[in-house]
Amino acid sequence: MMKNIQFIYAGTVNAGGSKGSASVTGRGDGICTLTLHPNGTLSFVSSIESANSGIITRYGNCIYAANEVRDFTGLPGSGGGVSAYRMEEDGHLCFLNSSISYGSRPSSVAVSQNGKCLLVTNHGSHSAVVCRYEQNENGKWILNRGFDDSSIAVFRLLEDGSIGELTDLHILKGSGYWCHGGGQSAAHLHCVRIKDDFVIACNRGSDRIEAMRLDEENGKLTVLNQFETEPGYAPRHAVFHTDKNILYAVNENYPSVSVFSFDPDSGDIKEIQKIGTMDEAYYAERPLPHFNKRHADEGEKNTSGFGDRGAVMCSDIHISDNGKWLYASNRRFSSAGSLSVFDIHEDGTLTMKQLLQLDGKDPRGFQIICDRYLIAGLLDQNRADLFELDENGMIKEKTAELAVGSPSSFVL
Repeated sequence: MMKNIQFIYAGTVNAGGSKGSASVTGRGDGICTLTLHPNGTLSFVSSIESANSGIITRYGNCIYAANEVRDFTGLPGSGGGVSAYRMEEDGHLCFLNSSISYGSRPSSVAVSQNGKCLLVTNHGSHSAVVCRYEQNENGKWILNRGFDDSSIAVFRLLEDGSIGELTDLHILKGSGYWCHGGGQSAAHLHCVRIKDDFVIACNRGSDRIEAMRLDEENGKLTVLNQFETEPGYAPRHAVFHTDKNILYAVNENYPSVSVFSFDPDSGDIKEIQKIGTMDEAYYAERPLPHFNKRHADEGEKNTSGFGDRGAVMCSDIHISDNGKWLYASNRRFSSAGSLSVFDIHEDGTLTMKQLLQLDGKDPRGFQIICDRYLIAGLLDQNRADLFELDENGMIKEKTAELAVGSPSSFVL
């Protein structure tokens, strides 16, 4: 039993989603403050307007939100936004300031170790935004589609937590295996994570883990490595182990977790395991593929989650505070979504021990609370569900649920 109330902040989607979204029109209300009570119940405290702030993070007494739009300032195509809020003692949020994100559809935010820099990934659009015809070497006129840039922006954070000037901007290029569609026609950064001064970003569009070093004093990034993951899998979200040089990433196109060892000094990354997030029955019908080339041939059948409405697409990943258990969420647009639970071994590898079916299709984001509870957002149900965890990290019965419009991420 918890001794004190716990404030939980939920980032919600309040704009139209992409074609792949289970909930095409978001019903969120900015950033919501929830309360977890000692008896395991949830209540709603307040909300503050924040344009399509599906992904949020916390540092100290501040909340930072990625405003996933393409015209944050009202000027079409000007870029998305990022916003800062101060947490009050009663859980309410107070707006500090905001900035354009210097890119389209920002997808994640992270604060550096000492709170001096804010990093923002700009995902870019899946849709063609430029129509340009060019002649190839044979003189044939072909369509060269232009897409929004995908990038990592670095901002200075001021003493009060507000967002300062842009100090660096890294624009990423390339494409993934399904380069003729399925969200891999161009680079698409989906998350950024920081451990000390080591920075990684999941580039789902180019099948890469981007490794960088952050000079926090000057707000500058140096590229260490662009590690090519297995083609076609589209790494989406990642989490560092609490005390090992191990990185875990969920793959969006095929339901699985990739386990990587890394050297934070050199940026060298090595995949040491890939493990499915679903049960054996699922893979009997849809085995995990292994492509022997970097890009699909034009016209090749797309076997990713984008091309199969019955397929599963992973969405989020978190690790317990004690470093013993890993959790992943699976969205399945034609039937129930689920949560996967793994044991973490001494070498960082995983063994799956639970697959919990949910009563919603689209569990987008979730969070572990003191290794006692798990809160999951069911985007399509406009609801947050709270589950109790047992002493082995297994998910027990649902203890509470609360109406929250299109919840997509949670921070404590």
